Amino acid sequence: MLKAKKFLILIFCLGLLLSHTLSVVAQDDDYRVHIRKDFGYGMGNTIQGRFSMRLLGDEAQVERVTFFVDDEVIASVDSAPFRAQFSTEDFEVGNHQLYAKVELSDKGVYITPAAQFRFISSGEAGKGITTLLIGLGGATILTLLIVAGVQVLLIKNKPKQSSSSAKPRDYGILGGTICPKCGRPFPRHIWGVNLMVGRLDRCEHCGKWVMTVRATPDVLRSAEEAEFAETWTENIPELGHEDNKDSLEDTKYFDEI
Repeated sequence: MLKAKKFLILIFCLGLLLSHTLSVVAQDDDYRVHIRKDFGYGMGNTIQGRFSMRLLGDEAQVERVTFFVDDEVIASVDSAPFRAQFSTEDFEVGNHQLYAKVELSDKGVYITPAAQFRFISSGEAGKGITTLLIGLGGATILTLLIVAGVQVLLIKNKPKQSSSSAKPRDYGILGGTICPKCGRPFPRHIWGVNLMVGRLDRCEHCGKWVMTVRATPDVLRSAEEAEFAETWTENIPELGHEDNKDSLEDTKYFDEI
């Protein structure tokens, strides 16, 4: 009977110990550190500059948080938000572990999982930024060239709308615009490049790349009428010239009479 009681007490103690161990493991998973860039360079786990380390998790039971970079204490914070700022310039270039020690109101102490980061020099960061900008610039230029090529292929054999007709024109789903170069109306193309302030598009008349905005129907109609009037005026001298030529041809017959 005594042995049975001792066995039960031993089982109970083991259960308490196991329960405490499991709760510690679960609690560790409930807290972690988050690294945020305040000023500097950050690409993946490679960083340079000034950053903030913050505790993530239930802060209600937290009494104090001590932040570490490797074994060096960055700051000890005893009130929410539990956050500490650091500069990578204060540490050697290379790999570092960032973590926090969390002290709870029930006297529990937990260590967050370490976040692995590689600190680089300002020179390396500058090279990284330059490489990134060159890559973005090259991608932008390549995109513009592709768009230009597609546009040329699509409009190469497209019949132009006649400017000798006074009827209103159809400009499609994106509407029409007025070319700031030649002043003539043309439809905005779906393959144009949207640059927020306007759509970069190619005029079907003068062939220039221009920044366009959607024109109202009244503005388009006025441009159409002006274009029609200009075309009609340009054709008048040609008609008069033909009439004069015919008249001169006819006079030679009168001279022979």
